[in-house]
Amino acid sequence: MPYYSISSSLSPFYRSGFMQTVEWTLSECPPLRSKIAVITGGQSGIGAEIVKQLLLHDIGHVVVLARSREKFEFAREGWGECRSHEEVVERVEFVECDLTDLKVVDKVGKELLGRLGRLDMLFLNAVDENGRGLVLIDQRHIAIPHIPNYELSPQGVETIFAANHLGHFHLTDTLLPLLRSTPKTHSVSSTRIIVSSSFLHHLCGSIDVQSLTSPIPPASKLGTAYASLYRYARSKLANILFAKALSRRLGDEKVFVNAYFPGNIPTSSMDTWKEHFGYAFGGVFSEFFRWMGQTLEDGATTGVFLAAAKEVEADGCRGEYWAPIARKESCSTAAEDERLAERLWVWSEGFVKGALQSGHEVDVDPALDAGVGVDADT
Repeated sequence: MPYYSISSSLSPFYRSGFMQTVEWTLSECPPLRSKIAVITGGQSGIGAEIVKQLLLHDIGHVVVLARSREKFEFAREGWGECRSHEEVVERVEFVECDLTDLKVVDKVGKELLGRLGRLDMLFLNAVDENGRGLVLIDQRHIAIPHIPNYELSPQGVETIFAANHLGHFHLTDTLLPLLRSTPKTHSVSSTRIIVSSSFLHHLCGSIDVQSLTSPIPPASKLGTAYASLYRYARSKLANILFAKALSRRLGDEKVFVNAYFPGNIPTSSMDTWKEHFGYAFGGVFSEFFRWMGQTLEDGATTGVFLAAAKEVEADGCRGEYWAPIARKESCSTAAEDERLAERLWVWSEGFVKGALQSGHEVDVDPALDAGVGVDADT
C-alpha cells in the first residue's frame, strides 16, 4: 500500500483535511505487548483516543503527562469500556506535568528517565495553551484550540509556544537517551517520536524568536482574533521545524521522528470562534467541520500509524509531515526551511539551558536571531 502523496491539484485539499484518503487502518496495527509509551495531553481529545487505541492493541504501559487528574480520571472511565478497569489502572499511569513550566518538565523528564526501563513511543500530542487538553463532545474533538488572553509562562515565554514547543523540546531532549537505547537493549527494531501539528501552521511564514518573550502581544493589522490564531499557528510551525531538525540530528539511528496533522475534528470548543468572528460566521464555521471534518478515531489513526506501523521503518520515513489518514504530504515553505529550523533549535536549546539555571526570562543573543524573519501581519 502506498504511503506517499500524489502531486496533483487536489493536494491542498488533502493537506488541509478537507479531503482524505485512508492509507492505513487501525486493524493493521501490530500487537504492542511489553512496549511503553509516554504521551502528553493524553487525558482528553485525540490524546485520550490514542491511549484507547494503544490499550486495544495490548500496550504494556502508558504514561500520561497532563495537568488535570480530574480529566484523566474521566478518560480512564472511558478506557474501562474497552478494557477492564483493573487492566486500565495497571497499564495507564498519570503524571502531573505543566508543559508551560520548564522546571516542571525538567523534573518530570528526569524522573521518568530514571525509572522507565525502556521507551518505545513518545507522543508529543497537541495540547491547549495551558497544557490541559481539550473538551470532548459527542466523541469528537477539535484541533483548533480556545485561545485566551495573551500570557507568559513562568520562564517568560508566550504560553502557547511554551507548551506546544519549548515544553516538548525539553521533554524530548531529556528522554532521548532512553529512546536511543531501547532498540539496543530490547528486542525492537526502532522507537518513535510522534509530533502533533496542524494545517494552521501555514498561517505563519516565519518565527521571530525575539517576540516570544514580549510582555505585550504583537500587534496585527488583521485584528486580535488573527493575532491569537497566529500564536497557535506559530507553535504548530515550530512543531514541524523541531521534528525535521531532530530527525536530521538522529541521522540513521533507530529513532524515527515524524509530524502529523490529525485533521479537522470539531467540538463545542469551536464555539469560541463565534466570539472572534461573530455568531453567524462562527456558527457556519463550526457546522462545516461537523459535516466535513474527521472523527476522533480518524485523528488518532495517523498518530498510531507513525508510532507502530512497520511501514514507517521499512520505507525510511523520517522527518516527514502526514495528513489524514496516514498520508504523507508536503507542508509549508517555512516548515521546510532548514535554516529557520536550525536557528529555532539553537535558540530553544540556549533558552532552556538559561531558564533552568536562572528560573527567569532569558536574554536572547541577538546573533542567534539574525536572519530569522517575522511575518508582515504580526
